[in-house]
Amino acid sequence: MDNVVELQTVGLVWRYSVVVFAAVLGIIQVASAHAGLCGLLFILCKARVRLWPSHYYWTITPLYFSYLFAVITVVPSLAYLFMWNSYNEVGIIEGSEQAGLFVLSTLAAGLFSLFLSSIINHWQLRHNRTQAQGIEALKEITWFQAFWRRWVRRAE
Repeated sequence: MDNVVELQTVGLVWRYSVVVFAAVLGIIQVASAHAGLCGLLFILCKARVRLWPSHYYWTITPLYFSYLFAVITVVPSLAYLFMWNSYNEVGIIEGSEQAGLFVLSTLAAGLFSLFLSSIINHWQLRHNRTQAQGIEALKEITWFQAFWRRWVRRAE
């Protein structure tokens, strides 16, 4: 009987971690788009959608893509967290364990966002020659590029 409860708790830990990871990832994208930090966005391109059957077009900017991404990730995550007890009747995550999982999931989402956005946007932002430092540099270059310019070139 103890093994069953222990396995259900492990499942709860994974579910909670994934839900928090998805919510934080969406929030990072919206905050980056709102602040104009192009180096942290997953999608930098604009898309034009034709409204059929008219000849009108709707241009979707990276800000709208980020809002859409946030709606797709944050809303279901928060809905699942609000209905947590109805989905998970057996097993609990203690408060200290939950706090640790929240911090780890947030850290994982932040690092994932840095790495994925740097990989995706490397070729689009590679020719920017900004002299900005710190967070301002992420408006024009990726995190990898900012790290490289700040620390690796300094050592050369």
